[in-house]
Amino acid sequence: MSTTYTKVKTGIPGLDSIISGGLKQGRSIVVSGPPGSGKTTLGLQFLYKGAKDFDEPGVYITLSQNINEIKNDCKMYGWDFDDLVSKDKILMIDARPFKISEESIGKDDSLYRGEQMPFEHLTKLILSSIKRIEAKRIVIDSITILEMQYDDEFYTRQGLQGLVQALENYGVTSILLSEIVEDNKIPPEWFVSSGVIQLRHSRKQDTMERSLQVTKLRGVRHSDQIHPIELSEDGLHIMHPRLTP
Repeated sequence: MSTTYTKVKTGIPGLDSIISGGLKQGRSIVVSGPPGSGKTTLGLQFLYKGAKDFDEPGVYITLSQNINEIKNDCKMYGWDFDDLVSKDKILMIDARPFKISEESIGKDDSLYRGEQMPFEHLTKLILSSIKRIEAKRIVIDSITILEMQYDDEFYTRQGLQGLVQALENYGVTSILLSEIVEDNKIPPEWFVSSGVIQLRHSRKQDTMERSLQVTKLRGVRHSDQIHPIELSEDGLHIMHPRLTP
């Protein structure tokens, strides 16, 4: 297996060491997990560290949460997204299908335009955002919101394939967040992406334990083990697997 590819450091302590020093540049990686497993934190940490420490501008697309809420949540880790946004190092885009305005909820047709699966519109929005700040990193949170609009898995997979192909053609390294609820169902984004990282959480006595496992990473040597996640004051830390007697 070749190791001569350009590596993109995630900036997440402990993660790069289990993926041969970094992600493969220009590839799309799915990060899947249930609610509360740390998906959004991982995606935002990837963008923040990329812009701040590695001079790699990034675009964050939210399909589920208010941008101001996201930025306020990030302050608990010491991440000042407003500063990076003002310097055109980060672009944060609210692409939610529904917006709350004046105590009412209405459909936002600026992106969706009445279509069930607006992959084409979303792709155009992302590509124009890439050009605007010369982005090197992209995070979409979450791709599941788009998939839920279609019953036919063929059309879902076709739309995902076009989105992933467009991103990889532009050479940006992308993280697509994916919500997993059913353990026995493999989501379509796993098939079209270059890599899959699974996040999990479980209850142990009175605490929640989070963990990470790299399930697939094409062309990159990686650990197959389940690694505990520690959530500290500066974000996620990926730990060595615990040794059991």
